[in-house]
Amino acid sequence: MALRIFLMLVIAMPSVVMADAADGQFMGYQLGSNYPRSGNTRVEVTFTGNLNITAENPVKPTNVDEVTLTATAETLTIGYINALSWFDSEAEARDFGRKYFKLLRAKYPDWALGRDVMDANMNVVEVNLDKEPYKLRMRLTDGRRDGKMMWRISMTLTWLPGTKEAEAWRNLSHTQRMAAQQEKREVLLDQADTRGL
Repeated sequence: MALRIFLMLVIAMPSVVMADAADGQFMGYQLGSNYPRSGNTRVEVTFTGNLNITAENPVKPTNVDEVTLTATAETLTIGYINALSWFDSEAEARDFGRKYFKLLRAKYPDWALGRDVMDANMNVVEVNLDKEPYKLRMRLTDGRRDGKMMWRISMTLTWLPGTKEAEAWRNLSHTQRMAAQQEKREVLLDQADTRGL
């Protein structure tokens, strides 16, 4: 009887509670889904023409500062889910990174560990956990925030390069960027005096 009650509770749970990176879900968002833009949605255009979106309703631990999404320009199809935390010192950032690395290894023990990246001092600055078609990357970087130098730990879920899912998102992104550029060209030409050109 107790087993039946437990199974009914598990089945009745919202999918966001049971979701995890093994299903392409991270911080309350799903890779490949379309972000629901609202009047408050904050976006920045990346150098590739995609959008960086500040997630409005992330499901995240309290010590994760923000969640951003990289999405296609038109349909806002999510291709990267980023969890970011900022620190005053490299030591604080590394302590946080070690804690979350252990937590991720415990949650995803069957994901392959590899492709570490080291800096010039032979310190690890990036680790990757892979389980096709997904890649979960943790990276340490420094940079300016709020007018001062800080350290950032980012945890990013995306697709492994070379997978059909990664290729499909990249093709969608490219198609939408090209369509937007064509539309801008047409508007420019419609509004310009091109006599003699």
